[in-house]
Amino acid sequence: MGVPLEAAWGAAEWVNRVAGKVCGRVRAAVPGQVRWRAGWGVAAGLFVAVFVLVPATFAVQDAWEVPVPRTIAFAEIEPIRTSYWLSWALTLAALLTPTLLLALLPAARMIALGYLLTTTAAGFVLCATTVGLAFSGLDPA
Repeated sequence: MGVPLEAAWGAAEWVNRVAGKVCGRVRAAVPGQVRWRAGWGVAAGLFVAVFVLVPATFAVQDAWEVPVPRTIAFAEIEPIRTSYWLSWALTLAALLTPTLLLALLPAARMIALGYLLTTTAAGFVLCATTVGLAFSGLDPA
């Protein structure tokens, strides 16, 4: 009174098919190729933004002899030179170039997205914090 083997095999295939649709299995674009997750890009982006962006920007500012924004009094705020903002923008753009290379590889596009978003967001926050510290007189220079 057992179940025929063919019926059991068909039920197992049906369960796998339904479970695959419910669980949302992600298949690689190329069979046998593994897709990397965005978490690697987020981790690399945080590391680059915190430990590379700020020191690299300070090195560029020293090399270009960019004046650091200072305040004389609350009513007399000196305008920030364009070269100061340009040093931040060019350093951030240079550190985002690995995104172009990673975006070319289909398996690494999620890493590229995580790296791009994290480095850009953290770069803007660090730039704003550094400018705020410079205006308040608490900058390290």
